[in-house]
Amino acid sequence: MSQELIDRWTVFIEKVSERLDAIIQEAGQGVLAIGRAHREDSMPLNNALTGLDHRVRQLEERIDQVWDDKVEGQFSSVGGKVHDLGIDMTADAKRTHRQRWERAKASWLSTLANEAKPLALAAEAEPVACQNCGAPLALPTRRKTVSHPCGSCGTVNQVVPPAIVRAYFGAGCVNLANAASLPHRHAVEDNRVEVDRWSRARNWAAETVESMETWRDLERKVHQTYAETLASLTGEPIDTGFVESRMKHFMKYGLDMNQAWVKVHGRST
Repeated sequence: MSQELIDRWTVFIEKVSERLDAIIQEAGQGVLAIGRAHREDSMPLNNALTGLDHRVRQLEERIDQVWDDKVEGQFSSVGGKVHDLGIDMTADAKRTHRQRWERAKASWLSTLANEAKPLALAAEAEPVACQNCGAPLALPTRRKTVSHPCGSCGTVNQVVPPAIVRAYFGAGCVNLANAASLPHRHAVEDNRVEVDRWSRARNWAAETVESMETWRDLERKVHQTYAETLASLTGEPIDTGFVESRMKHFMKYGLDMNQAWVKVHGRST
């Protein structure tokens, strides 16, 4: 009876997973087409992704609905480890589906950003003439708006970057940095599940300090990877302040609230 119950729930989860695969397959070319048609305006792409996000959330809600209304009671009646297994199967399905969807979106956005790069570099290299005399301007950068005097007539020119330059070195590079850090974010999520189940298997034993140190290191890897990738793409220095601010928030609302951690490491400053 227990195995039949597990098998039926497995089949349902697999069907939801197949539906997610279909959404990803159907959406991929459309998302890329929208992004290519509107390289300098992210709104149409963001609107399309928002609609797809809603469809994927509906799959997660469907898992919850069927579990709550039809399945959880059956697992609960068996009880013990079987009930725990049902809970874990449900949570794993939702987490892995969400992670697969995030990887798909990151892949599409990375493709669009990589395609935009040569266009941005070409636009960045185009000469800019003085609005007054037409002489070429020796601008310090094309990636930011600058006020620059003409070397020939002295007229101060207000020069904005080309739209494709703004798009790539703005949202494009951010999307690539997010994609690079995403595996580390998923590693944090998976680690938290693993620790929770380790604790449950030991009558809800407290997490060890060594495990919390691993959590801290995984969390830092997320933000460090993002900052390093963004810096490598934009040519700007690594924003260590960003990394430390994210870690400060993590420590304040995470490890610094754990007495075992504070006893060993003290509170972060």
